[in-house]
Amino acid sequence: MTDKVEIKGFYEPRFEAVKDAFNRNFEEGMEVGATFAVTINGKYVIDIWGGYKDKEKTQPWEKDTICNVYSTTKVPTVLCTMMCVDRGLLDLDEKVAKYWPEFAQNGKENILVRQLLSHTSGLAGIEEEIPSRAYYDWDKITSLLAAQKPWWEPGTKSGYHAITHGYLLGELVRRVTGKTLGTFFKEEIANPLNIDFHIGLAEEYVPRVSKLIPGLPIMSMIPLIMGGAFNIANNSEIIKKEIENLEKKVMLDYGDEDQFAVTISEGKIQFSVGKIDKPDCKFITSKDRAGVMNWIFSSINEEPDYISENLKMEGKPEDIEQIKKLFELVAKEARRLGPVGIKLALGPGGIRNRSGDREWQAAEIPAANGHGNARSVTKIASIIACEGELDGIRFISQETLEKILEEQIYGRDLVMAYPLRWGLGVALPTKERPRPNPRTCFWGGAGGSAITMDLDAKIGIGYVMNQMRNQTLQETAANKFHSDTRGNRLISAVFESLDLI
Repeated sequence: MTDKVEIKGFYEPRFEAVKDAFNRNFEEGMEVGATFAVTINGKYVIDIWGGYKDKEKTQPWEKDTICNVYSTTKVPTVLCTMMCVDRGLLDLDEKVAKYWPEFAQNGKENILVRQLLSHTSGLAGIEEEIPSRAYYDWDKITSLLAAQKPWWEPGTKSGYHAITHGYLLGELVRRVTGKTLGTFFKEEIANPLNIDFHIGLAEEYVPRVSKLIPGLPIMSMIPLIMGGAFNIANNSEIIKKEIENLEKKVMLDYGDEDQFAVTISEGKIQFSVGKIDKPDCKFITSKDRAGVMNWIFSSINEEPDYISENLKMEGKPEDIEQIKKLFELVAKEARRLGPVGIKLALGPGGIRNRSGDREWQAAEIPAANGHGNARSVTKIASIIACEGELDGIRFISQETLEKILEEQIYGRDLVMAYPLRWGLGVALPTKERPRPNPRTCFWGGAGGSAITMDLDAKIGIGYVMNQMRNQTLQETAANKFHSDTRGNRLISAVFESLDLI
């Protein structure tokens, strides 16, 4: 347990339980800095914040502190896209290629606008191995997506488009309005309502930013990803030829009791949990730098200084070089032959968290790099919760807005690996993730942030924090209203306070 923090802001007395839940998250050491807000009928009934902007806990979280909310950014991006639909600039049932002619190649000629929104286009990631910084180049990414073949038959399944969603929708918005997604959002939504949310952060706002604090990895996920990659690679004729006369033992060491062994013997690669005697080479890092181990599988030598500082390599130089080249080939073959989840897990990025980099902040990555706080996220939610009209301004017709609640697909998502019921760019209630009212939609961001819109009760909810958390699958499954335990507590407390559950 940690000392209580001072909770600032306000809440109506009926929401005392929400304040208690917010405080409990700090008491249990889950938070460093956080903010939570709720509106009903467009009016704030809760707007609280507390904690610190920095990991060292030297700078208090202020009323105007903002931070990266990752995929919570998708909701304003979807709203911008649907506003274009409302204005007749886009048609949900029209082919994407009508607006983006270069898109009509490699099996994508018939993909519909609604399939981009609903994560069913088959473009869940970038096929080509690219450096992480390539995501700052809009034209580069959209050109790759236009040329790429879908990873599955469009419209038949969903596979969460974690990063690509924003480029796909943003390019449509740009093609029909002449404005980037970030500019459209700023001019059409943020400025009229004075919303402190930014997709492409200007330099002037940087002093108010709290950088995200990465959470420790869930080590049980490593065998699922790495072990899965090696199992797939064992079926590759290219890998079989590469290792037919190779006998090597490799250890991946994350400290404490978290070690993994890779044994190459008799034409097979075996991945196992635990130490191994007399490895030919050993790669060593710490759990808080676990992402650096991904470098072993990447042919792109990004950030060599960071790697040399955080990844220790033991063994003969020729063994290390041989294993590095083999693991690069394993990753390439696993991406080629493996399921969507493996393609993404072994894709670009992952060496370190980049959300604090100025390049990341300044770029427009409309699926992932929005910056705001709970107050601004909730204001965005209120537009949807209040059926398209807020503070006397009509942003989108009620008829068009209702379309986002129409089920597009419901089933086990190829990326998230659990059942998801997608509307147009937002998740809809299911038995696994229910909501008190049926006309509700929601989503969240990596590490914990959340946004919820209840159109029946006119409730908007936003949760933003700087301490990212990784959870076990069991912990996540136990949470009913939001995957992250902290946000789930807060949203549950709101519904309980309103006698909705």
